[in-house]
Amino acid sequence: MTIPVVDFDLFMYRFITQKRRTTMTEREEIEAVINTWNNGLDAGDIDAMVGVCHADTVTVNENQPVTVGTQAIRDKYNPRIESAEITSGYDIEVLQFFGDVAVVSGRFFGTMKMRDTGDIRKPEGRLVLVCKRDDDGAWKMILDMDNNGPT
Repeated sequence: MTIPVVDFDLFMYRFITQKRRTTMTEREEIEAVINTWNNGLDAGDIDAMVGVCHADTVTVNENQPVTVGTQAIRDKYNPRIESAEITSGYDIEVLQFFGDVAVVSGRFFGTMKMRDTGDIRKPEGRLVLVCKRDDDGAWKMILDMDNNGPT
């Protein structure tokens, strides 16, 4: 018998979207979105990552074309997930709410151990995320804009 592995952050995110803000602050809800994304990236779970995104999320990453939509996220991140063991993090520096829109800015960091060579990369930089509540009250990422380099 196989016991399914449950991503706790994804479980909590789905739970809170069904019971809007019963126990978590808005900040904690946004942190859960970010943690679900990062944990999905680290575990190679693209479904968890796109699960916290609006269908038309805009991604603006340094030195790459602007992309729109969850399929574009899959196309961008699946090769990264396949090529490296990833750990990721994000420090929130500023979080502002404008009704059902949240703007988050801060610093991302992580490691990528390349599967083919064993080389270690340490991406880091600045990241702005914009999240918006959907019709069910769940926070969904609608913009991801970053730049790499010293923070």
